[in-house]
Amino acid sequence: MKVLAIDDQQLVLLPLHKRLTELGYDVKIETDAQKGLELFESFKPDLVIVDINMPRVSGLEVVEHIRLKQKSQVPVMVLSGDTQDVTITEGFELGINDYMKKPLSLNEICARVKRLIGVPKGTSVISKSEVLIQQSCVGVVIPCYNE
Repeated sequence: MKVLAIDDQQLVLLPLHKRLTELGYDVKIETDAQKGLELFESFKPDLVIVDINMPRVSGLEVVEHIRLKQKSQVPVMVLSGDTQDVTITEGFELGINDYMKKPLSLNEICARVKRLIGVPKGTSVISKSEVLIQQSCVGVVIPCYNE
C-alpha cells in the first residue's frame, strides 16, 4: 500500500515517513507541492497526505488537481495548522476524506491511515510511542564545543 505525503516542512514529513514505513507502507515524501503532483501521477498512491499552507501551490490546489483534473478518488488526508472553518469546509467540498489539525499525534495519524486504506499485508504490530509532530519548529540547537 502506497502513501504520498506532501508538506513544506521536512520536520513533519520525516517522522511520518519513518512511522508509516515501519508499519509496512511504501511511503514517498515531497516538500514541493508541484513535484508532489508529478509524483502522484508516477507513484500512483493509495493515499495522499497533504498540508494546506504551502508556498506556490496550496494543499487545496493539490486536492483540486487530484479530484478534478486527475478524476481520482484516492483518499486524501489533510494535516494542517489552518483551523479556519472556511478552509476546512472548502477542503471537504473538494473531496478530502479526513482533516487533522496540527500539532499531530503519530499514533492518531496512523490509526486514521489504517481506517482509510487498511493495513499492509504481512505487517507486525509496532509498539506505540507518544510522538507529536509539532505545528512549527523554531530551530535546532547544535552544541559547539570548539569555541
